[in-house]
Order: sequence, then C-alpha cells, then structure tokens
Amino acid sequence: MHRRITRITGKKIIITPLDWGLGHATRCIPIIKELAKNNTCIIATSGRALELLRQEFPNLSIEEIPAYNIAYGKNKFWTMLKLLFQIPKSVIVKNKEVLIADELVQKHNADLIISDNRFGMHSKLCKNVFITHQIRVRLPLCLRLFEYSFFMINRIMISKFDECWIPDYEGTKNLSGILSHSWSVPNMHYIGPLSGRELTNCPMEYDVVAIISGPEPQRTIFEKELRAILPQLPYKSCIVRGVVASKNNFTHIGNCRIQTFATNEEINKFLCGSKIIISRAGYSSIMDYENLKLKAILVPTPGQSEQLYLGQYLQHKEHYWCVPQQKLSKKLPMIIREAIMHQKKHK
Repeated sequence: MHRRITRITGKKIIITPLDWGLGHATRCIPIIKELAKNNTCIIATSGRALELLRQEFPNLSIEEIPAYNIAYGKNKFWTMLKLLFQIPKSVIVKNKEVLIADELVQKHNADLIISDNRFGMHSKLCKNVFITHQIRVRLPLCLRLFEYSFFMINRIMISKFDECWIPDYEGTKNLSGILSHSWSVPNMHYIGPLSGRELTNCPMEYDVVAIISGPEPQRTIFEKELRAILPQLPYKSCIVRGVVASKNNFTHIGNCRIQTFATNEEINKFLCGSKIIISRAGYSSIMDYENLKLKAILVPTPGQSEQLYLGQYLQHKEHYWCVPQQKLSKKLPMIIREAIMHQKKHK
C-alpha cells in the first residue's frame, strides 16, 4: 500500500465511492482496510455500492447519500445519448453532495474526506482527496474534438480537492494509458493499482469463467450473448449472472454452469480457479486481473468510450484480449481456444 495511505493515522475519515457500478466501491476496499487499522472510518455511498461495503465492513459507520441512478441504452448510440441527457441530473446530485459533505464532516467531526469519483463530496471544513483513473475523459469519436474542453472542466472540479490519487503505475507499465498519463491536474499522485483480491491456492476448476456486471439493459444483453456461446464450446465454463436475488439458483447447460450471483469470496475462488476470465472492461476488474496475474477477455460496454479505450489499449499487452460485444459469437470461440493454447505452451 502506498505511503500516502499508510502514513495517515489517528484521523476520522469519510470514504465515499461513486455508486455507478461496483468498481469504485471494490477498489476502495483495500484503502478502507488499511486506514481502519489506525483511524476511524465512515463509509458514505448509495445503492449496490453501499450494500457491498456494508457486508464487507459490518462494524463501520455507514451513511446513505443520494444515488446518481445512471441509465444506459440498448445500443451504443442510445447509451451515448442517454448519458448526455443525464448530465443535468448528475450536476444536481453533485450540488447536493457539497451540502451533504459539510453535514457529514460536522456530524462525525471528520478530518478527511476521500472521494472516489464523487465530484461534490468535498468540504472546506477538512482536507479532501479525490480518487480517479480518468484525468482525461475519453469521449466517443464524434465528440473527440471536445476532449480537451472536457478535461479542463474535469481539472477545475478535481482542483477543488487538496490531492488527487491515481490508482495506477506511474511509468510505462501503466494500465490506464492516456486516461491518466497524457494530461495532469494539481497535486496528483500515482498510488499504484488497488485490488482487494488475493491469490489463493484453489483447484483449477474451470477453463472459462464469465463475470456479468454493469447496468441494464446491457447486463442482460451481455448475459444472453454468453449463454448462447459458452454451452456450445468444449470447455468447462461458468457464468455468474450478477443478479441481486434472495436465493442463489444455478443450472447446467452442457459443460456450462450458470448461477445467479456470487459472494465476494466466491468470485475470488472463481478468478483463481479459472484459466480465462470474461468480463466487462471496467478498470477495477482490470486491476484485480493484474494483481492475480490472470488472462482476461475484455468486452467493453457499448457506448462506454472509457471501456472501449481500455480494452483496445490492454489487448496489446500480454494476457489481455478485447472483443466488441456485437462480434462475440464470431470471435469469442477462437480467442478462448487461442488463450488456452497460449497457457499450455507457457506451463
């Protein structure tokens, strides 16, 4: 863990990750574990991120704050439009967060706020740290001309914080490419990739494990594609649907096990016990795969330019492949075969 985190002691700290998926919450887990050793930690978030951290840290104080509730479209075009039209809603939530931050600091007598991509969670009453891997926001090709303008807006908002922590390597080994290594903001510090996953000695149970995640309707579309492909292949596979449910059902279709959800501990076993992982190209997942030295086939969420960039950037590195969702049926069987053959050659 980076010294900027380990040297913090005797403080009351509010940790507040964005609720846009679970990635921001999961990458905060190792930070919270480290800080909780010598500090008082309060978690402030919403939605599934709140439930995940409540389960992970049942003894810590939890504050529920407004959710962003971002929705996606059924394809790349409609997702891009929906995201653009939801900017005003995001601004309203951000403005509410500024007031909430002051209230929480006063309530808990906090010394520090650590905000993972919540731009409004900062207060003049204490020190503030912002966590992001996107200094440069990757825009769709049709809007690429405005990328520097978006960066300047991003820079202004991040500059309201005392420090900016970037969860990546500083040099050429980096995982985020131009997202955090082209332009800069004041007081930025690379703290190394963040992952709560630990490599464990578990049997190699599956050839392929697919972790389904992300917002609807793209989560369901991704699942349907994989359910149509994996059971037809001559490999032992598992699909974790990532659906919140009271009961964890599972079924088998051919060599493929399909189950409703998996706990954090179960996902760790799936990751360590599989030859290849298939998932979205979320940055937090990528940091997990890097930490565990896994082979991963990344399928960017349509309309998410950041994931598309990360998938294309990482496929030039060893252990990563990138497949557009619309080309899964054509390319996935070939890539799985290639990845398994690659592993056999390097044993």
